[in-house]
Amino acid sequence: MDEHFNQLGLSRQPIFDRNLNVVAYELLYQSEESNEVTKFLKGDQEACDVLINNFTSIYDSGTLKALPAFLNVTEGFINTDSLPSLSRHNLVIEIPANQTITPKLLNSLKKYVDAGYRLVIDDFTYTPDYNALLELAHVVRVDITQHSQSEISDHLKQIQRFKVTALAENVGSYDEYDNCYKLGFRLFQGNFLSQPTKIHGKKLTSNQAIVIHLLAALQDDEVTAATLSEITCRDPQLTFKLLRIVNSAQYNLPQKIENLTQAIVALGLNEINKWATLLALSSNNDKPSELIRQILITARMCEFIAQATESIDPELAFITGVLSMLDALLEVEQSTLLDQLSVSEEIVKAISGYEGKAGKLLQTVNFYMIGQSSFALPPDVKKIYAEAYFESLRWSNEAMRMMEGSHL
Repeated sequence: MDEHFNQLGLSRQPIFDRNLNVVAYELLYQSEESNEVTKFLKGDQEACDVLINNFTSIYDSGTLKALPAFLNVTEGFINTDSLPSLSRHNLVIEIPANQTITPKLLNSLKKYVDAGYRLVIDDFTYTPDYNALLELAHVVRVDITQHSQSEISDHLKQIQRFKVTALAENVGSYDEYDNCYKLGFRLFQGNFLSQPTKIHGKKLTSNQAIVIHLLAALQDDEVTAATLSEITCRDPQLTFKLLRIVNSAQYNLPQKIENLTQAIVALGLNEINKWATLLALSSNNDKPSELIRQILITARMCEFIAQATESIDPELAFITGVLSMLDALLEVEQSTLLDQLSVSEEIVKAISGYEGKAGKLLQTVNFYMIGQSSFALPPDVKKIYAEAYFESLRWSNEAMRMMEGSHL
């Protein structure tokens, strides 16, 4: 990869449809210079393709899919015809709304629209001045934190006269998503998927109880393979998946593994810990796959950075990343989950208050993933985070493929 791409703090945020399927990603980028977009897109064409494809690809239902990338650009950038020759289906031009609508801007945008690119208006507040722009646009983004519900409703009524799709941004909770859904938004963006629906006194399903029991046992340094096997075999699906993974080409073991105890001994507790955790995530089929994907990316990124910086134990970093969002997946209170797992005080403090080395790492990873911390990182550390994020995207796709049992 070209060196200047390593200086780019690139991350992505998913965009969901009304069924909570990921249909696109917004690319968030921060470089050390002020001309972020130009620097990014005027690089080597092949490197641009690789970056965008990797940052907007997901493994879903047995297939690796490339999703559209929303990319913020400026009026000056639009007028210079600087966009790369990427697929018009995979690149969506996003322009800020707080600029004067001039004939020159409209003519430049029309060229892109006529060429097949889609156009998004960011931070949209309706005024009649935007009618000409709305005739060209495909999506308008409405920041729900900047308007009252009545104002949002009025905006939606105005844009319904045009062939545009309304996207609600900064959706912070499931309740806000549900409200925006009822108002008529078609697309949604925000951190609401990581927020659990709090159900007090919720009883875990039998499979979830086994998963919790298994994860708790794995926290014991003296646990035996036989004990883990005895717990895992209570869930036939978990047993089957684990055996299928250990017998896959990835591990290339000299002989076929036929029982769980053999599998645990062959892989070692560290690998079993990781795969048991991942399979626990994959068993929650009623949850959107993006939540599972975000957990995987967070955990792997924490592990990668811990390995690269030698700041904390990589295994501790990985499990901290997983447990930081597991309450949302299982829909239980975080305190209840941590009590049942009997995890170390270091992990509890890291997850509940970003305390300690593990907590600071988790906090920085979370901020990096939503494009909020790149400038706060020293250049050498920033490079590690960029590499960690890129690797985590690749690894999460591979992990989801293996969990679904494809090609095993």
